Amino acid sequence: MWRVWAALNVGLLGLAMWTGYAEMEPERLSNANPDVVFCAVALITAILLSLGSVWYSIYGAKQTTLRRPSWRRFSMDWWHDPLQCLFLTCCVMGAMAVGAAFRLPGTSQSGFWMFMFFLSIFAGLLIGQLAVYGVYRERIE
Repeated sequence: MWRVWAALNVGLLGLAMWTGYAEMEPERLSNANPDVVFCAVALITAILLSLGSVWYSIYGAKQTTLRRPSWRRFSMDWWHDPLQCLFLTCCVMGAMAVGAAFRLPGTSQSGFWMFMFFLSIFAGLLIGQLAVYGVYRERIE
């Protein structure tokens, strides 16, 4: 069964990369207006989401241990398997940023800030994930 989940996770990354590429179309960017403040808010929110979801899993959902993330399983249960969800979400946002980077040459200023938005969320989730591993390392099995 783990091969199915690994294939699904890789397929999810491919879909995310295509989505990031598609979001950089000029028609889609004409309705978007991201800027540096939006990216900063996204970065801080992603860090807080990472820490908050694991905190709630431990104290709200009463999880005593946290399972390590793995490519061999798929989970969207933030309250009972937050590290897996955080890992997959971080990978998906990284793939979206890579997909958007393919359309970055020749794009408008709005396109640049949309790319930075994807990168901000990815960086925020990555920083949050590293902070979670540091804060809750004794609970990770």
